[in-house]
Amino acid sequence: MGRWTQVSQGSADEFGKGQVSIQHKLNESGYFTDEALAELIDRYPREYYMLNSMTKQGEERVWRHGDKGDLKGADVLKAIHDGRVWMCLRRFDIVAPELQNIIDESFEELEAGNPELKTFKRDSSLLISSPNARVFYHTDIPYICLWHLRGKKRVWVYDAENKTHLPDQTLEGVILKETEEEVAYDEAWDREAQSVLLEPGQALSWKLNAPHRVDNVEGLNVSITTEFFTPAAQRKYGVYYTNGYMRRYMGWEPKSTNIDGLGAYAKCAAALGIKKLGLIKDQERKMMCSFTIDKDDLTQIVDIPANDQWEIKQA
Repeated sequence: MGRWTQVSQGSADEFGKGQVSIQHKLNESGYFTDEALAELIDRYPREYYMLNSMTKQGEERVWRHGDKGDLKGADVLKAIHDGRVWMCLRRFDIVAPELQNIIDESFEELEAGNPELKTFKRDSSLLISSPNARVFYHTDIPYICLWHLRGKKRVWVYDAENKTHLPDQTLEGVILKETEEEVAYDEAWDREAQSVLLEPGQALSWKLNAPHRVDNVEGLNVSITTEFFTPAAQRKYGVYYTNGYMRRYMGWEPKSTNIDGLGAYAKCAAALGIKKLGLIKDQERKMMCSFTIDKDDLTQIVDIPANDQWEIKQA
């Protein structure tokens, strides 16, 4: 049992492979009270945070990007609590080393419990979201560990191996950055999903690339989400990257998604070569600021006319 994590041997053995729920004590750090969160928001530079809302345009659900303007952290926190927005605070290594340290220590404890577990390229963000906020069905490229700190949320996790839930071409498109992480979803798939209610002090990780969605259930929700790779995850990335290139640019239909063996290592080497040669141009994804928070009514957002919107630059 470590300083920050309480993990059974069975969970330690499965972490970085399949779906695992563990107990943590990150709240004991004191970094996630209202006062601490408000102070953290106040010192976050524009290039390292995202403020988002979700609206429906016709039948399509749309992510929108916003700006907090000159609102103080306490007001932003109230706007999140009383409205329908969420905030993502990125780059702990630059802005919040105290949070970087507790996540690094937590992963060191997990790896100590399983000497075969090797994680790298860890990237954490703090998510603060409204009581009724939702995260739509999507997939992530790396592994995810969601450290829940405040409020309650329900996470729906779907079978990563089900090609109906996540076709190979769709995962290739996400890896090649042709599309955002949101992918096609059918409510009927919920019958086959794993539904997990997360409460403070719980952390959840799931199988690589498993599609998932999240519904907040109660209270202001605060979580840390950590993306990470393992050697197997890196090989899968390389295999699907090369498969996607062959399908789209060479007219070949990939016959294997195996991440072990000589063929997999050859595809990983090919992916590295494709990247170094610049054979695939990254898709331009502009985040346009389309709203601010109403200073007179923190529960509301103010739309910015299309001609007055500006591009949000992230570092």
